[in-house]
Amino acid sequence: MLESNHYNTLKVSPNATAEEIKKAYRKLALQFHPDVAGDDVTASKQFREIKTAYDVFGNSKTREAYHYKYFYKNFKTQPIITADSIAEQAKELAAFAKVLDPYRISDEGLFNQILQLLTDYNLTLLKQANDAKLNQSIIVSLLSCTQLLSYDKVLTVNKILLSLAGNEMQLVEMINNHSQIQKRLHYWEKYKLLLAVAITFLLCVAMYFLVK
Repeated sequence: MLESNHYNTLKVSPNATAEEIKKAYRKLALQFHPDVAGDDVTASKQFREIKTAYDVFGNSKTREAYHYKYFYKNFKTQPIITADSIAEQAKELAAFAKVLDPYRISDEGLFNQILQLLTDYNLTLLKQANDAKLNQSIIVSLLSCTQLLSYDKVLTVNKILLSLAGNEMQLVEMINNHSQIQKRLHYWEKYKLLLAVAITFLLCVAMYFLVK
């Protein structure tokens, strides 16, 4: 089986300079380093992939060998992406996200994994397949993942999912309802402490006048 695309891992092009690769590595390593992400499983996995990619690209000879292997020698063995394989990956990601600790997860890592499934190329494949049932499966799976994301990331993912839903009003309504629920949860988490303080203050004032 062909190894993962290290260029995608470091978010650089195959023509990137050594300095660009080093800069990309430092940025990602700092973001997903265990000292920052703690015990988050997703971040830990991404950090290992980032380090592996840089170990290969940090040396001109190993980078050249990798480049030849990935883009020429083994190009026929690269897996073919299909609508079904995208749906299967979405299900696997949803199952993985289901067991993650919401208080320790790096939502950035999960967010990036979702976006990797929703690339322009993958969306084009799915739209060409025009399989409403398959699209529904993908949307349901990824919506379940977004429950672990911050509200701004939820909106980004849901906007892409709406483009996948197209004219399927049932799917559009499902995505919009999910956005509204996440919005309410976002504002509840943001203001619940202030509300608790306000209620406590009012109770104290009420008790003061009752006692008086």
